[in-house]
Amino acid sequence: MASHSESLAAATTLSWVTHAGGRVAVLTLDLPGKSANLLSAAVLDELSAHFDKVDAAHDARGLVITSAKPGVFIAGADLREFAAGLDRPPAEIIAMARRGQTLFARLAEAAYPTVAAIAGVCVGGGAELAIWCDRRVMADTPATQFGFPEVKLGLFPGWGGTARTPRVIGLANALELVTSGESVDAGEAYKLGLADDLVPPAESSSLADPSASRLLTAALAMLDAEHKSGAWQRDRQRWSQPIAMSETELAFLGATASAVIQQKTGGHYPAPMAALELMLEASQLDLHAACLAEAEAFAPLFGSSVNRALLNVFFLTDRAKKTGGTVHEPIATATVIGAGIMGQGIAAANLKRGVAVRLSDAQPEALAAGVASVVREASYNKKTKAADLELALHNAALIAGTNDSTQLAAADVVIEAVIEAADVKRSLFAQLEPLLRPDALLASNTSTIPITTLAHGLERPELFCGLHFFNPVRKMPLVEVIRGKQTSEATVERMAAYARQLGKTPVVVNDGPGFLVNRLLLPYMNEAALLASEGVPFKLIDKAAKGFGMPMGPLELHDVVGLDTCVHAGRVMQAAFSDRVTGAPILERLLAAGRKGQKNGAGFYDYPPSKPGKPPRPVASAAAEALQDHPVEGVRWNPEDLANRLLLPMLVEATRALEDGIVTDPRDVDLALVLGIGFPPHRGGLFFWADTIGAVAILERLEPLQPLGKRFEPTELLKDVARTSGKFSSRPQPPQVP
Repeated sequence: MASHSESLAAATTLSWVTHAGGRVAVLTLDLPGKSANLLSAAVLDELSAHFDKVDAAHDARGLVITSAKPGVFIAGADLREFAAGLDRPPAEIIAMARRGQTLFARLAEAAYPTVAAIAGVCVGGGAELAIWCDRRVMADTPATQFGFPEVKLGLFPGWGGTARTPRVIGLANALELVTSGESVDAGEAYKLGLADDLVPPAESSSLADPSASRLLTAALAMLDAEHKSGAWQRDRQRWSQPIAMSETELAFLGATASAVIQQKTGGHYPAPMAALELMLEASQLDLHAACLAEAEAFAPLFGSSVNRALLNVFFLTDRAKKTGGTVHEPIATATVIGAGIMGQGIAAANLKRGVAVRLSDAQPEALAAGVASVVREASYNKKTKAADLELALHNAALIAGTNDSTQLAAADVVIEAVIEAADVKRSLFAQLEPLLRPDALLASNTSTIPITTLAHGLERPELFCGLHFFNPVRKMPLVEVIRGKQTSEATVERMAAYARQLGKTPVVVNDGPGFLVNRLLLPYMNEAALLASEGVPFKLIDKAAKGFGMPMGPLELHDVVGLDTCVHAGRVMQAAFSDRVTGAPILERLLAAGRKGQKNGAGFYDYPPSKPGKPPRPVASAAAEALQDHPVEGVRWNPEDLANRLLLPMLVEATRALEDGIVTDPRDVDLALVLGIGFPPHRGGLFFWADTIGAVAILERLEPLQPLGKRFEPTELLKDVARTSGKFSSRPQPPQVP
């Protein structure tokens, strides 16, 4: 097998491989200076020019498209280029979609068969390019993921993905893939028909040199088989036609999928439902007409408020992943003090990433149970919904339960997750710090105690910071890295890198009561309790929050967290911000009545026993409602008024956090709340939402609420943004507060 190549531009290279008595074109993507291949307008131009060259070579026996990037085929379109054109008129958006469709359709119209040789991530526009190929060969490795995540950005595939995919794998499978936005691995892709052949892991490692790659060999073998069978030509003909389904089948499929989508989105995300309606209708059109319908349906979503908000969250998350160019040595060993729920979660997060763990707890029984629980969680297989025995044995060798101080101190990082008592934590630090290596990091998972306070008495306070994980650790992606007054910048950077190593998203905040997330969550939850105290029906309060897009109502959240825990946190915040935090009488009344929340089956709601494995469901409680004050006569609460009462105190407090230097960038607030409390992504973040409304309108909403207290009093920052008709997202960023 001989080859030669020519490079049209830096992002792509066209090679010609002599195989089986003919020539095969191999198009390799390798975007310079990037870890992933992205489809920008310039790259599409290159692809078009390469397709022209292959078409012009009348002896071409086939085309193979592959990537030289380790672990990545194509990671989708260039979203920053997309975002720059959000204000384009519908006609231009349709033309943009049609351009991609027309280009990729050439892969299904060429005089030769086409094969995508995929190793690694293949999503979005990359998946669309691949699905237009006649066949797909995939490396059967964990890195190989295939999917259409566009609905997570408020869109659906616009380069033919909704038209072509149902014809290749069936309408039902395509609907699930497109409307969920989830990816599938190579094995699942093969079962669905997205992959026509799998290359075992050891055979797909040499991708930097395509001519020597077993993946390419498999692709060439696929071309041989297609030339012998002619199946590619028959499939092209079949896939160009409408999908054969009866009206009854379509109606049943539509009703079933619609119910699933509504349950998942709550009606806040229009793209999945729009994709469903489009794909049902377009299934009865020929492929060309289905693509036209896709482009026209794509245009209203592009640049919509939800699309802009979700893009903002995407870019915020992407920004938090950046390391600033500094490369830190990965953490190899971690000690976690405290084998409770949080300690177990932190330990499991380390094990999942191959970090050796020493777990400690003052109670031997709790320690033994904690070690077993950590191994069980870290070894859980989502596919089988059970522990992977081989992985469990591996993980069991990586974790040790011990209370020996010397062993506990022999780690790259030590994280305490014991009870929220400053004296207990400081005593622990005093015992361990002298035994630590000179460069070892020390961290507290406290959620309420100031880091600067905990640092008192430490010999090396510059190596100490807060590392606040959120519960449940396995689900919550956010970690607050809290900088105390004496914490060094190097420590902050190393801890942020460590959080990324664990697969978490770090947000760096300065020390202060409640840090960032809890400081902003408290006004929201407390306002809900105040409304409940005033006599507003519980369900009405929670319904307003969920109508805004919150994952659960604030009163139900009180019950989940525990009313005793909420009252304790409220007292801490009230001591810090007594001028604007007012305790809600109903919380004390509920506790006095023995109602602590889900933990004892009674809080704002009753929680009857549920089936094993099922979370308890809230039921209205006459006993709890009897503890409310009588509502003011003649007051009718509508959802918008209730949402303003709940969210405006959070927004005002966020502007105070900026003024206080807890964070200096509104984007950190937006990301922390989306990842930390589930602030609705379709709102884009707290400040993104405020910018959407406008600061002047925010002041107008605050004005009638100011008699209720200082929590509704606008800050100078808010008034300044309103005066200049500016936005929080565009205001100049001050230097970071030390």
